Amino acid sequence: MTFWEGRRPRWSRLRKPDAVEVADWAQHAKTALAGVIAWVVAIDVLGLDQPFLAPWAAVLVVHATVYRTVSRGGQQIVATFLGVLLAWASGSLFGVGPLGMGVMLAVAFLLGRHRWLEEESTTVATTGIVVLATNVIGESHLLAGRLLDTSVGVVVGLAVNLVVWPPLRDRAARTYAHHLPQHLADTLGLMATGLGDPGRDLDQDDVEAWMRSCREVDLDIDHAWGLLRQAHESSRLNPRRSQPDDLEEMRRALQLLEEAVAEAISLARTIGTSAKDANVWDDSFRTEVQGLLTTSATAIAAGDETALVEVRDQLGRLVGDLATDALAQSHWHEYGGVVVSLRNIVDAGIELAPWTRQAGSSLRRRARYDLPGPVRRRPHLTVSRRD
Repeated sequence: MTFWEGRRPRWSRLRKPDAVEVADWAQHAKTALAGVIAWVVAIDVLGLDQPFLAPWAAVLVVHATVYRTVSRGGQQIVATFLGVLLAWASGSLFGVGPLGMGVMLAVAFLLGRHRWLEEESTTVATTGIVVLATNVIGESHLLAGRLLDTSVGVVVGLAVNLVVWPPLRDRAARTYAHHLPQHLADTLGLMATGLGDPGRDLDQDDVEAWMRSCREVDLDIDHAWGLLRQAHESSRLNPRRSQPDDLEEMRRALQLLEEAVAEAISLARTIGTSAKDANVWDDSFRTEVQGLLTTSATAIAAGDETALVEVRDQLGRLVGDLATDALAQSHWHEYGGVVVSLRNIVDAGIELAPWTRQAGSSLRRRARYDLPGPVRRRPHLTVSRRD
């Protein structure tokens, strides 16, 4: 089973809904609900002159976490006020023609360089454009209506995200992360298959495919870190304060996967160098490595710690069996690189195995988030070595 088959439902059998997809669809539904409610409030309750601005603001302000909704909502209100003020000042001093528009946009984007407004610089500019284009500078009630429309949308978006199933992204982060060992296993299996039959020259094209697969796993790990950061942030200002018991273990698992991917890239590069130099590997070594890669891939996907320990023991015996003068005179520097990289992958897999076996298990939850400090991925790994 490939990584993507593990993520997407098959209609041939019933299965538990994917938590990542459930979270995404719930957020889409809440965004649509916020837009509709803001539209109704703007038209039927307040009778605003520019009601379209309320659902526009509501849709923009509903984010993946309550904290992000509050912070971005505040930024959007400030940005709207600044846009109206800039448009009024520019229009009053330079008119509503090209000069006034140019001055307003220049100042708007200059203000948008500030750290707190950098994500809303376009809001400042577009608000000013609407005010100048509609030529309502002299009509104070329309300017006030522009501010009120936006405020209504922001308040409605915040209320919907806070009251309607306030998002805790931890389940989505956990589900996504538990698919990563399978994806890594698929990559190792691809390497095992690509080594081919004894006596066949190594193929550079196969190595390029391995490298692409490794990079895909690395990108998925990046995405998992992003989901974990959202899960950590989602507890802030959220009335739902629980978290899974294994959230800290998930962070450690992502670090182990980073190490394993770095070693897989090193392994692919070592083999790629050998292929570039048109080296023909010793048949017994190739067969042994191919078998160990296949076993490692299956064991990492299943979280089979016993099988991985056996692979590590076999690697030790392989070094002893093949450490001969004849082999040393051929390509031992390449063989040594392969053995070390594979051993490090196996070591990471052994430590990862208990967490991998928890995939699909019920979540045990505790009262609130208490991760020490912000969640950040460590500096990008190139090649790690375990002594």
